Amino acid sequence: MKRQLQIKDGRVCSEWRGGGGMPMPPDDSWTFLDVTDRPEAQIGMLYDAATDTFSPAPVVPKTRVTKSQVISVLTPQEWATANSSTDADVQWGMAQFLLADYVDLDDPRFAQIFGALVAKGIVTQARAAQITSDLQALANA
Repeated sequence: MKRQLQIKDGRVCSEWRGGGGMPMPPDDSWTFLDVTDRPEAQIGMLYDAATDTFSPAPVVPKTRVTKSQVISVLTPQEWATANSSTDADVQWGMAQFLLADYVDLDDPRFAQIFGALVAKGIVTQARAAQITSDLQALANA
């Protein structure tokens, strides 16, 4: 039985096992490659057609966290201070947070909101960095 990998844009997307010929690709942007004798080739890997080699795909860190994960890394005092602030920047940040479905740590608004919390003395720069680090760890757990 033949083993083929379906490749698009240099990434192995799926595997096909079957007898007979190669399946027809959906369009010219897909390639089917016979890897019957290449057990190292797996879904998710990158394929370099010029060298006919496979390599692991780079790990892309996740950046999304839930709102409850954000709250879980804040102290009760930090949360209460941010919620009760009368500062327009902090209120805007809290409104953004409360309206969001999730928090993306790579979103420039996240940096802006934490910048406002630091500027207003709600958290220190070091504490903001620790919160961000803790959230990265939660996103990638």
